Amino acid sequence: MVKQSIGRIMLLGALATLVSACSIIPKSPKLTVYQLPQRAQAVQSSTTLNKVLRVAIPYSRNYLDTSRIVAVTPEHHMAVMDGIRWEDLGPIVFRDSLIRALRSAGIYRAVINDDTPSGDYALRSDLQDFQVDHSVQPATVVISLDVNLTNLKNPNEPTNTRSFTARAALAAASDEAVIEAFADANQQIQTQIIEWLSSQPSAR
Repeated sequence: MVKQSIGRIMLLGALATLVSACSIIPKSPKLTVYQLPQRAQAVQSSTTLNKVLRVAIPYSRNYLDTSRIVAVTPEHHMAVMDGIRWEDLGPIVFRDSLIRALRSAGIYRAVINDDTPSGDYALRSDLQDFQVDHSVQPATVVISLDVNLTNLKNPNEPTNTRSFTARAALAAASDEAVIEAFADANQQIQTQIIEWLSSQPSAR
């Protein structure tokens, strides 16, 4: 009986030591989650096309396919900002914001994401840049995108392609200034895309 008690005490002691050892493992740093602010669009379509536009999640390089906010260092290295992240993966954040802007512009009867197979036109893209560049002064957010518009109902219609770029300098050295600069650059590139879509023959 005494030996059993000693054995239990030793076991409890070992478990206590293990728990104590686990408690000193460093925890993951807490990240502040940011949404991408949605700026109002001044561009509005005068007529609405009775068609549905399906917007796909952009393709992107691996380093952009993350919820962390990507940065280019002064030494031109790719890194992520400490302590902050997007609410979702960067390409999804960009796509969802673009859908809201396109719905507001009123070019198409409906604008949907690519979770459903329906739609008359598909807007697919390749997100080339979605980062804050600290290799220039002042630090600047850069967003660039290659897009193509495809008629899903008529595969014989040529695919229209275009490249867009937008930049917005940071107003201050803070996390909030980074997010605001992303919002400014995002508004610029959305305006460019809306104007391009409005000029397409199908939208006239």
